[in-house]
Amino acid sequence: NPLPPRATPPPASVTEEPQRIAGWAFVDALRAPLRKTIPGQPIAILHAGQRLDILAATEDRAWLFVRWRPEADTPPQTGWVRAEDVRYFVDPQDIPILCPGGCTASANATPAPTSNQGQVTARKLNLRAGPGMDQAILTQLRRGDQVQVMGRSDNGQWLNVTSEAGFTGWVAARWIAFPGNVEELPVLRRASTAAAILPTPQGLILFQDRPGGTIYAIRADGTGLRRLSTGLDPALSPGADQAAFTRWSSEGDGVYILDLATGRERMIWRDNKPRSPAWSPDAQALVFDHITGDVLCRDAPVGCISDDQLRAIFHGHECGFLPLLGHVCIDDLPQKHRQILGLRTLTLATRDVHDPLSSHARAPRHHPQQPWLIALSDAGVIRVNESGDPPSLLIHHGFLGAPVFSPDGRFIYVSRKDGDSWNIWRYNSDGSGAVALTQPPRLRDRPVSHVAPAVSPDGRFILFLTDRRGKWELWIMHSDGSHQRPFAPQALADIAFDFDFSPARMLDWQ
Repeated sequence: NPLPPRATPPPASVTEEPQRIAGWAFVDALRAPLRKTIPGQPIAILHAGQRLDILAATEDRAWLFVRWRPEADTPPQTGWVRAEDVRYFVDPQDIPILCPGGCTASANATPAPTSNQGQVTARKLNLRAGPGMDQAILTQLRRGDQVQVMGRSDNGQWLNVTSEAGFTGWVAARWIAFPGNVEELPVLRRASTAAAILPTPQGLILFQDRPGGTIYAIRADGTGLRRLSTGLDPALSPGADQAAFTRWSSEGDGVYILDLATGRERMIWRDNKPRSPAWSPDAQALVFDHITGDVLCRDAPVGCISDDQLRAIFHGHECGFLPLLGHVCIDDLPQKHRQILGLRTLTLATRDVHDPLSSHARAPRHHPQQPWLIALSDAGVIRVNESGDPPSLLIHHGFLGAPVFSPDGRFIYVSRKDGDSWNIWRYNSDGSGAVALTQPPRLRDRPVSHVAPAVSPDGRFILFLTDRRGKWELWIMHSDGSHQRPFAPQALADIAFDFDFSPARMLDWQ
């Protein structure tokens, strides 16, 4: 959404390109054009999750003047992005006003249409890989988006277009306002009339209805729902014949294994509030997190963080700006004790244990082929070697859910919070190549989130939780983010899901 209207006193107005950073933002749209002027052609395409330095804004706050560095060793670029395409973290009163393009154009101006330019008239319009309803959805366009019309299908019902963000695909012609004659456009493809045929997912799925609640199993085709037990963070063994989970009770906190054939469960290890057990690829060991101590910190909207971390956010000062709170001082924030979590590996045959990392790590997952694992730290997703070497940071972000590998180990899937919503993201296994697979609706009256991804054994599907329809439900999509739909809605109709945005493992799939 555009930045809120200016409060008094008005911000500084500048006519030359500013250098002082007023704040920062993340790209919220899948792709967002960076423009040198308003209006103007894109000089670069920004991708979801990329960080921007905010330097200035237009007077109506519809556009932000930002600085962006494509790579660490390349010079930065500056330009204009639409405010609705980003999530910003700055007090609006601190952003100076810059008159774009030498004050020759309104900030809300749109480029004059060309003979091949069209405009989206639907509130949301799917851009598809081909001319037909059975074709994969590449992204969604919004009402008012400008597109370049390149051609049509043989029946004229589909148009081949390129969006401002650089996507090329097919849209239904009736939702494009096009001043030209559609019949004169070149025919590029024959339209498909087949109904969408979606493959049937395979395998077995474990899920819990809420963290620490009831654990269920269901086949990936939506049949065979059964209740298994109660506990935390269920994980299927590689052979899908056993389930590991943890439970905290008056009998003691421990790690449990359940035989799926017989239903027999047993505690195999006692520990201090263990969570998130994960099987080794050979099913001979479990790694989990547990409490190793506690530390005093400040309770803030950005998390429970130390005084030194707050001073870093405040650029060395005792007071500064925090999202949701505005201008605050360190002593204004209440102190509380925060638990320190570390990782522990348990060899099942011998009950031997060792600790790959004793602090600041939780929600571990083994790499399917390599002798290392990933886990969450305060800074993001880290790589941890079983040998105890210092961890390395793969994904730098402060608000992430429990990560999971693709079956071949090429990708990491994780839920991530930007602004008021959580979404499913895909990264390469080295932390590069961030791609947002879900997005909240542009028009909404509340935060909408997509969390807790689990990947199918063949890597083709992702199961996840979402509250997009007002309550938590299981949904499924293809691993590229397309064909998002409810999972087994009839079988799961009587299960009331809940989620607390902790790094809980709600789902597992083998």
